[in-house]
Amino acid sequence: MIQRQLRIIKSEKANNIFTFTASTSTEDRYGDVIEQGSKSWALQNYEQNPVVLFNHNALSMPVGKGIVEATDDSLIIDIEMDTGDPIGAELARKMDAGFLHAVSVGFRPIEVTDRSKLPKEHKAYGTRGRYFTKSELLEVSLVTVPANGEATAIKSLNEQIEQQIKTLIRGELLTVPSLQLRHILSVEETEDKIVVSFAKIKEEIEE
Repeated sequence: MIQRQLRIIKSEKANNIFTFTASTSTEDRYGDVIEQGSKSWALQNYEQNPVVLFNHNALSMPVGKGIVEATDDSLIIDIEMDTGDPIGAELARKMDAGFLHAVSVGFRPIEVTDRSKLPKEHKAYGTRGRYFTKSELLEVSLVTVPANGEATAIKSLNEQIEQQIKTLIRGELLTVPSLQLRHILSVEETEDKIVVSFAKIKEEIEE
C-alpha cells in the first residue's frame, strides 16, 4: 500500500462532519502525480469499508468513517468522527480548534508509469517520480505531519472569509433533510446575489 499525505485544498465542518479535499494531481514531495477523476479512482471497496484512521495505524480501531467522491480535479471526503470514542472525540476537538488539519490517502496502484517515460508534452511529464493513472483507495488517515511541504500553508484572508461563508451556508441548509445536499462545489458572488452550487447525494439502490 502506498501512502500519500497531500495538501488540503479546503476544509469545513458542519454537524461534526469534516470535509476535506484529500487528493489532487499536484506533484508531491516524492515527485509523484496521482491522476484524479471517477475513472482514475477505484472507490467501490472503500465505500464498503469506509474507515478513517489516525496516522495510518491499521492496528488501531478507526477514529471515523468517510464518504468519498471523485471529481475531475480532486478526491473529496466527508469524515464523520466517532466522538463516542475518546481518541475520535479528541481528534475532532483538535480539528475543530485548528490544531490538526491534514489528511493522507492510502492506496493500491493499479496503473502506474515513470513520469520520465511520458511524452514531454504530457501534463504529468517529469524527470522524477511516478504517474498513477488508476488507483484503488484503501483508507484515509488524519495525520500530524504531512509529506507535502504545502500542508501548513496559511490561507489568504479572502480564502478564510470564503470558507466561513461556506460553513455558515452549509450549516443552515443541512437542517433541511429534504434537500439531500453534500459537498459545496462553488460559491459565486454577483452584483445582486450569491450562488452556491452543491453536489447531490447519490440515491442508494435497495437490494
